[in-house]
Amino acid sequence: MNEHAGAVGTQSPATAVGTQSPATAVGTESPAPAVGTEHEPRHDRPFVSVVIPVYNDVDRLRLCLDALAAQDYPADRYEVLVVDNNSDQDQSAAMPDDERFQLLHEERRGSYAARNTALPLVRGSVVAFTDSDCLPAPDWLSRGVAALRADPRPDAVGGAIRIFFDHGPRPRSGPEHFEAYNEFQQRKYVEEWSFAATANLFVDAATLARVGPFDASLQSGGDLDFGTRLGRSGARLVYDDDTVVNHPARSTWQELGRKTLRVANGIADRNAHQGRRHALGRAVNEARGGVTIWLRVWDGSRPAPARAADKVRYAAAFSYVRALRTAVHLGRFATGR
Repeated sequence: MNEHAGAVGTQSPATAVGTQSPATAVGTESPAPAVGTEHEPRHDRPFVSVVIPVYNDVDRLRLCLDALAAQDYPADRYEVLVVDNNSDQDQSAAMPDDERFQLLHEERRGSYAARNTALPLVRGSVVAFTDSDCLPAPDWLSRGVAALRADPRPDAVGGAIRIFFDHGPRPRSGPEHFEAYNEFQQRKYVEEWSFAATANLFVDAATLARVGPFDASLQSGGDLDFGTRLGRSGARLVYDDDTVVNHPARSTWQELGRKTLRVANGIADRNAHQGRRHALGRAVNEARGGVTIWLRVWDGSRPAPARAADKVRYAAAFSYVRALRTAVHLGRFATGR
């Protein structure tokens, strides 16, 4: 789940699978001393609650949970809360036989609603977010906690999201080239746009309680909304390149199209209050970009693959994305919604 992609609202009661007693509030654990080196005693490590929304992704969820079970962080200092977002599949098949891992359920569709379901149950003074299709590095928790406890202390950390390809080290299809050049630019998100994708986000639990949960009404863009509220609260968000999760590239046109429509509709929802003229302006800009990319990949004004055939694949995928976005904004212009 993304948002990549990805709430304030009433949540359905969560049902936990496991033997741990759920907590009743975010961040009820007493603050732990700072983590600075790997030689610190185990009891000095803050307890971390990892939150993962999932929808019909049992195979990749299993790989994600395997990676979390193998973290170099002390095993008794973290828990993993997986929230099934009303899947058709049985997500319990991916759950390890480990009491640290709990499966919750949220019927309201949307990854932000799913994340919110876990928040009243977390026990940690640190809350870490990732997605079911991500593969956290073995030191993901250790690195994220160290970055969050650095001096001067930030309130939240956005970590690196590294794209990988199922068939090898290089992109092949147009959608893969598009993802490689355009998606998950976490450093830019944090340092220029003041938000972090929830595929790799660590937040101090006290800060999270103060800022509030994600906007459950959003199907996309909740990361940006949360980052905006985080900044307005006076909290400090930083980027850390050593806190790494790996994310598979979308390799097919269908996958790229689904992601594009979800994000475009999320943008349109957030900007609906600006009216029909704004929607038309967005449509014109998107259409223009879909045309000019065919020039920009050749004149060097936009980063692009080196090989001519790959430039064509990339430009085709870029135009496809812009055409879908154009259609969404034209639809909003036509309906006035």
